Formats: sequence, C-alpha cells, structure tokens
Amino acid sequence: MTPAQPLRLLLPLLMALTLSPAFALDLVTAEEAGRPDAPFGTRGVTRGPRITQELPAKEGAAVRAPLQLKVGLKAMGGARIDVSTLQVTYLKKPSVDLTPRLRGGISDGGIVLDGVSVPPGQHRLLVRVADSEGRESETVVQLNVVAP
Repeated sequence: MTPAQPLRLLLPLLMALTLSPAFALDLVTAEEAGRPDAPFGTRGVTRGPRITQELPAKEGAAVRAPLQLKVGLKAMGGARIDVSTLQVTYLKKPSVDLTPRLRGGISDGGIVLDGVSVPPGQHRLLVRVADSEGRESETVVQLNVVAP
C-alpha cells in the first residue's frame, strides 16, 4: 500500500462527516436571536461591488434550519473583491460580528455554506464588502426561519 492510499480511503469518510447535519454551523444562537432588533438605514447608490442574496431566496419564503446560505459577491469595472474587507453583522442590539463564524465559506465569489443552524424567526444580516479600488457596498440579507 502506498502512503497516499490510506488518505484516499479516509477522504470519503471525512467528506461525509463535514456534510452531515450533525455538524451544522451555529450561525446565530438563541440568546442572540432574542435580543432587540437594531435600527438600520440604507445608504445611497454606490459603484461598489454587487452583493446578492441567492439562498435562501430573498422573496421572504420561509425556510427550515439547517439551511444553505449563499451570498454572491461581484466586483464591477475591472476591480476585484477584497475578501479581507468582508464583514457580516447580525443586526441586533448589541450587534454581533458573524464574520469569524463564516470564515470557512468565504471566497472572492461570495459566501457558500451548507448546514447553517439559525433559530426560528426573522433575522437580518448586514453584509459589507469593498473592492480592490476601495469602493464599498452593503446590503441586508434576510432570513425567515420557521420551526422544524
């Protein structure tokens, strides 16, 4: 047996474990969800990156946790997304920086995570990012999570 063969045998098991719902990412805790909502006003039109909520659908359709979270990021005018500027904030009082919890799913194309655990309720996440030209954009991702 070559040294790489045990790794090839172990890889499917590791993939199954990481995709298992038992290993859901706790994005928001019940205590955080119970905090009062923070007010938030929108900014004017910018030429910064485009931020789009892809999953769950933004139309407000109710979803059950664990859910798939997908937020697209696209730079404009030949610029690139500056991933180091990406910040995701849970809009509560006090606010909660969710960025460290999302690190495993962040790329210059956006945020993609499966098995995201969020308590039932309405949740607003402020996503802010800048491009390589320093232009910033922000949008609110809304999650409507119902009890299983």
